[in-house]
Amino acid sequence: MQTETTHLSRLAENTSRYARYSRSAGGLSLVIGGVLCLATFIIGATVELTPAWRYALVAAPLLWLASKELLRAFYYQRAGAVRERLSDRQRRGHFWMVAYLAAMALLIIGGVAWSAGARTWQWPGIAYVAIVAAMPLVAARWFWSTGDFLVGVLLVCQAAVVIVGLNYPWYWILIAGLYAAIAIPTGWREHRDYLRLRDELGLRNATRGEAAGA
Repeated sequence: MQTETTHLSRLAENTSRYARYSRSAGGLSLVIGGVLCLATFIIGATVELTPAWRYALVAAPLLWLASKELLRAFYYQRAGAVRERLSDRQRRGHFWMVAYLAAMALLIIGGVAWSAGARTWQWPGIAYVAIVAAMPLVAARWFWSTGDFLVGVLLVCQAAVVIVGLNYPWYWILIAGLYAAIAIPTGWREHRDYLRLRDELGLRNATRGEAAGA
């Protein structure tokens, strides 16, 4: 009886670890986000931003979000989708993070509309407003950890500034470097944890749809 209880407890723990990769654990996607975050700010501050470069920088947050979805669906949870159950603390933290970004987005859009007037609703002003307005929505869907928040906010802000033909000054590279230094090791550690979990659960050759822990 004790052996069975221990086995079930271990299975529940492993399932919980596996479920983290549906939300709060990004793994390699957080590594990608950290690299993109640093690269976009270095390029933005040091390279002559032709239209091609600008649109490439604008696409960086989309590339990061795509990496999160693809890695989650086809790598970290390829044995079957298991939704992470968030603690009350995690839910509160997520709520206040989204609320903060929503308030900031409203203040920024209001300030731009006040100073720029009708130009706000012309290209590229409308693109700037759309990116800023999308930030809390993106956060509500994809930002479930501190690393997500740090990387995601910088990537979206960079995209908004670049789309109107501006760029952040060089010293923002230091901020991006700090955030990358947090995100990259965290994501790599999460990836290593997943590799250990994969071996424990025998998921090395698993195909999508198999039950986790089966």
